[in-house]
Amino acid sequence: MCMASQWRGGPLFVILTLLSLSLAYAETGSPDRRAAGSTESSVEVRHLQEQDGWRVAETVNFRLWHQHSHSLAEAVLRTAERTRATQLRKWFGEIGVRWEPKCRIYLYASGEDYGAATGAPVQWGGGHTDIRTADGRVIGRSIHVYGSQTFVLKGVVPHEVTHAVLAGRLGNGRVPRWADEGMAILAEAPAHIAMHLRFLPRWHADDALYPTRTLVEMRDYPEPHALGVFYAQSVSLVEFLTRQKGAERFAAFVRDGERNGYAAALHKHYGWNFAELDRRWRQHAFYEKNAAEPTSGGG
Repeated sequence: MCMASQWRGGPLFVILTLLSLSLAYAETGSPDRRAAGSTESSVEVRHLQEQDGWRVAETVNFRLWHQHSHSLAEAVLRTAERTRATQLRKWFGEIGVRWEPKCRIYLYASGEDYGAATGAPVQWGGGHTDIRTADGRVIGRSIHVYGSQTFVLKGVVPHEVTHAVLAGRLGNGRVPRWADEGMAILAEAPAHIAMHLRFLPRWHADDALYPTRTLVEMRDYPEPHALGVFYAQSVSLVEFLTRQKGAERFAAFVRDGERNGYAAALHKHYGWNFAELDRRWRQHAFYEKNAAEPTSGGG
């Protein structure tokens, strides 16, 4: 896995990358169709004129540049619209206004093309999301993806669209990495979520996990050697807190944590201190049967 973030001339460009060799082989799981008005058949896709060698298609909230078949383009766009609706409804209780400008999606023909165009590291499949802001407002979203069809539709697009959904919704600054990644991973197919969690018991046995306060108060990604632990513990903690009082309460907790500090937000929303959170999360993650059964948030 690899990710980076940087400032360019004032606006914040957040690059959030999903790159994992093992996940490229996790190809099971069904999309969540609970969001009204977001099923495959209800999303209208328009195919536009080619631009600079790219085929172009669009929906209400997304415009896709690609060099693939019309059928794959439609599948990507419908997955993106469905994920957007599902994640907005899940975490914020409403679909919200249309995105203007539309979120751009670039679907590359290969990892080499992706790397050449973006300068990002190339593995077996993945992508990243750029968020452009001004005066605390999101003014642009761009998603770059590549990989096998199944990996893109079941993992990468739901993950990256969730990053685009969360931007600007949990405070004026950048979404905290642990929450951003945990919430995005929960949008993937269950098999993808399970791949992230599979080594968590070993890291627990090796005493390699972060204290929950350290994880929650981290401002950026850890060193590369600790990324596996970070991703796994983040998705496990987000899933645990979401089970307690629901997804909207979790989003409110993060929003308040960014504004007033996480100790106060934790007490306000869950009635715990960090020691109690750590104890309860570990009980859930390692000693309760249902902890091994991740649930997808749709995508």
